[in-house]
Amino acid sequence: MREVVEQARKTFQERYGGVPSVYGVAPGRVEVLGNHTDYNGGYVMSAAIDRVTVVAVRKSDSARCRIFAQQKGAEVVFPLDAIHPDPHDRWADYVKGVVLELRKAGIAVEPFEAVVTGDVPIGAGVSSSASLEVATAMALLELHNAILPRWEIAKLCRRAENDFVGMPCGILDQFSSVFGEENSILFLDTRTEEHEAIALPQDAFGLILIHSMAQHTLVSGDYATRHRECMEAAAWFRERIGHHVQLLRDVSWEDFQRWQAQMPEPHRRRARHVISENQRVLQGRDALRCGDVARLGEMMYASHESSRTDYENSTPELDLLVELARRYGAVGARLTGAGWGGATINLVQEQQMETFAQQVGEEYTRQTGIRPVVVRCRISQGARAFREQGGAS
Repeated sequence: MREVVEQARKTFQERYGGVPSVYGVAPGRVEVLGNHTDYNGGYVMSAAIDRVTVVAVRKSDSARCRIFAQQKGAEVVFPLDAIHPDPHDRWADYVKGVVLELRKAGIAVEPFEAVVTGDVPIGAGVSSSASLEVATAMALLELHNAILPRWEIAKLCRRAENDFVGMPCGILDQFSSVFGEENSILFLDTRTEEHEAIALPQDAFGLILIHSMAQHTLVSGDYATRHRECMEAAAWFRERIGHHVQLLRDVSWEDFQRWQAQMPEPHRRRARHVISENQRVLQGRDALRCGDVARLGEMMYASHESSRTDYENSTPELDLLVELARRYGAVGARLTGAGWGGATINLVQEQQMETFAQQVGEEYTRQTGIRPVVVRCRISQGARAFREQGGAS
């Protein structure tokens, strides 16, 4: 993280002169279990990783806000009284949406200059977008000496993505970025907001992210289609088993088995994935509470198979990576994030990590001609903010 903060400071000085006043830092995340369950009111398991987005900010004498994205080499300028989405600079919409939501929450955001940089892999399914949202919120709250509860920060950032960006995501990504804890897997009930951090056995297992380098595009297309199909599946059950069914979370496995033969496709398969995935999350949580990492790994493999066959959000490249993970000894592996490209997350015994990464990477390249990006992930703490001359707050 220190190197990314230094890069943000250096870029800010080059771009705007002087140093920023504050920094917001927010990690990306990996989804361990719970694929597409969050917007269905279900359960998820995730972990914040040691790849972060940093937003360096100071107040401006100008009447406009300026945001420079170091990785893109692009600057966006906008007035606070006329904030609109920009199809040419979609990355800036994640910042603008947070600014709007902060103002709705009563934070009197003033014009500012900001630099965005980071090392969260973009397009890998580890939620670089949520880390940008959360880092922006943390930085602007610190800049204006304002405090919001951490849950409200997560919800505010989700609203920015849903309402301004137009991405119908659940709360998983923002929750994970805000609430991450070192060496711990997070469990969340997205309806009740019950959550806990469950420690992995110390120094025995680690996570390896393998980016397939395949397409990963979310705002339009398949994600929105799956969201709609799930809402339609929930409505189908509501008509048959009662008005208590608001989302697929409310349909038991027994109810699904009783009615599945009558369901139309593809709604039957979408519902089967979500309902069974909720059960896998609960089983994985209970296994990890008992230190049974092997059982958690079994749930990860089963989750990927359900994503492949029922939710149809995998790709041949992701399927190959999971197949190779099993061949070369991963305790568990699955796609992470929305799918349709991106990356797999692999739970690997510590002493095998280097050999595993090399073997899977080489064989994947041999079979596809694509060189994957292999990232050793340390499970990290969640978002924080600090001032130029201060410590973390």
